[in-house]
Formats: sequence, C-alpha cells, structure tokens
Amino acid sequence: MKYFTRNIGVHTGTATFYLHEPTAEIDIDRKYPVMVVVPGGAYMWTSDRESEPVALEFFSKDYHVMVVNYSTEGLAAYQDVAALPIDPTSKFPNPLVEVAEAIADLRENAEEWAVDTDQISVLGFSAGGNLTGLLAVYWHESWLEELVNKDRTLYKPNRIILAYAPLDFVGIHFEESSAINLALMGTLTPGTEERKKVSPIYHVSKDTPPVFLWHTTEDPLVSVENSLKMAVALQEKNIPYELHIYQKGVHGVSLGDSRTSRKPNQSNKQAASWVELVMGWLG
Repeated sequence: MKYFTRNIGVHTGTATFYLHEPTAEIDIDRKYPVMVVVPGGAYMWTSDRESEPVALEFFSKDYHVMVVNYSTEGLAAYQDVAALPIDPTSKFPNPLVEVAEAIADLRENAEEWAVDTDQISVLGFSAGGNLTGLLAVYWHESWLEELVNKDRTLYKPNRIILAYAPLDFVGIHFEESSAINLALMGTLTPGTEERKKVSPIYHVSKDTPPVFLWHTTEDPLVSVENSLKMAVALQEKNIPYELHIYQKGVHGVSLGDSRTSRKPNQSNKQAASWVELVMGWLG
C-alpha cells in the first residue's frame, strides 16, 4: 500500500491517500476505483471518526481511498464568542475548491497511481456531506473552474454518497448566531441568498451525478428531511439516486460499530448496513 499526505489549496487543507499497488501476482494492469472520503465536523474541524476507519473499510473492498481534510479553524476557535474568527478558512467556497483540487490530483496522476478515472465516488458525512453535495451541484460551473484553475472534467465526481448531510439551510436548518453559519458562510447572521448558495437541494440540475443518500429518522442534529427533500429534487431532474432511511440512530453514526463509536449509542447494527448497500449500488 502507498500511504502519504499532500497539502491542498492555499490554507491548511490536506489529502491523505491509501493506494493499492498493482502486482503481477494478481494483475499488474489493474486500475482501481476511488472512494474520496469527506469527514464532517460542522465546518469547525474534520472528524477522525469519519476519516481513517472509513478509509480502511473501503480500502479493504479493493478501492483506492483519499481522505480530504479541508481547511477549518479548529473547534477551539469557536469556544470564545469574543474571539470568533473574522474570515474563517472554512468559508464557502474555500473547502469546495480544496476538494475539487484533490480530485483533480487523482486524475492527473491516474497512470502512476493506477486510478480508474471513470470510477471516482465522493462520500461525505454530515458537514462533509454538505460539501460533497455542493460539489455535486457546482462541479460544472465556470466560476468554480476559475477558482480551481483546472479543467472541470478533472474534478467531476462520478458518484456521490451523502450520509446524514445538511442540504437545506433555508427551509430546514437556520438558526440565528449559529457557529456553523460563521464557519460556512462567514457571518453569524447570513441572509437568504447566502444560505441558499450553500444548500445543494436548490441547485440540482441535469449535470448532477447519481446520488446515494442515507439518514436516520431519529437524528436530532440534522433532520432526515434533508435527505427526503434531496431525493425529491433528484427525482424532479431525473437524476438516478438511491435513498435509505433507518429509524434508529443518533447523528454521526459513521460505520455504526466499535471502530467509530465514541459513545455506546453510536453503534447501530442496522444502520451499519449502509456500507454493503453502497457497494451494491456502486455495482
């Protein structure tokens, strides 16, 4: 296995790679599909629980994996109201540019790294799911291509997987003076246009790639309505999708077992089935 980390963007973002190495004993010409993992953390940090354990799960299923730790200020920066960050590095579209750059890196090095460039899936959890959703709806936009300074086809996602993601900051998630408003939108009191800009459900188009969504109805932090409304938006645009809703489960289930359970209630045998469901969907 090749394991290494690269800096991405102009802030503090990094991409960590877990790459198989083709061997003549199996298939020296093999090209591997890629799972790009985008962890959550309310745009204030990136969760360890949604990073390496998830990477190793998909690596074991014969995928290359890249974990994108997009730029954040760190959770400590949001603990003192008097010293909140004025212009956070996590502000949209900075993390989106970083994820796009990281995916472009995969395609630019596809020959050396044995990458199947038609099989690059992006998996986002929670806030990382919001970011992944934004990539899904904005990858084809000229303004993003200018910011990334690379051809948009280099960072086009082939498949999108959204795990308990906040996808609507207009009709579902909006709370005055919420720290995530500052981390994502750069202000504690964003207007409707700022909130709509970072809400993927309002920007689904014919260019949005196929999407797999999963959520729990009991999630107390990110309402299941996000995934339900996203499914409707995809249906209206005739975008292929698959939706799985589990009844039981708190926010942040991740893999649903002891590898990613910080608390007992984060283990969820039923919701843990999402991994196999994703593999079936990916075919």
